Formats: sequence, structure tokens, C-alpha cells
Amino acid sequence: MKHIPRLKSKKKFPVVLSKEEINTIFKNVSYLKHKAMLVTAYSAGLRVSEVSKLKTSDIDNKNMQIFIRQGKENRDRFALLSKNTLYLHVLQ
Repeated sequence: MKHIPRLKSKKKFPVVLSKEEINTIFKNVSYLKHKAMLVTAYSAGLRVSEVSKLKTSDIDNKNMQIFIRQGKENRDRFALLSKNTLYLHVLQ
């Protein structure tokens, strides 16, 4: 088994959106809750499942951190909270 060569998988680079494209997406979202979710996911690098599980108690505005419970591989972790994201959550 060790001598059988494995097929090499092709690695593709992810599609990266420009700043203008990201701003266009954020501007076209009218519902404040959805906008807060998108901005939080984008600014903190969260997965969709992590954003959907977030609670307001997970946002620590004093330390500018977001506590993610049971993320990838069921691990807890912290993510950085930006000032713009915090401002959107205050509005909500």
C-alpha cells in the first residue's frame, strides 16, 4: 500500500472580492440584522454556522472580542471584534 502513488489533487485559489464589491454587498442589504450578520462574518472571518450560533452575550465590547462556541471541530475560540461591527450591534 505504501508504494502505490496517490493522485495529486488540484489546488485552486479562492475567489477574493474587491473592496468595492464587498461595499456594494453591504450597501444592498436593507435589513439591519442581516447586515450585522454579514459584517460580523466578514470582519471576524467567521463561518456561517458560527454566525448563526452567536448570541449577544458572546460579544465582549470591553476586550473587543467575539466568543465562538463549538466552532470547527467543536472547539471554542475567540475572534477579533472591529469597531464598525460593534457599532452595528449597538444599533440593533
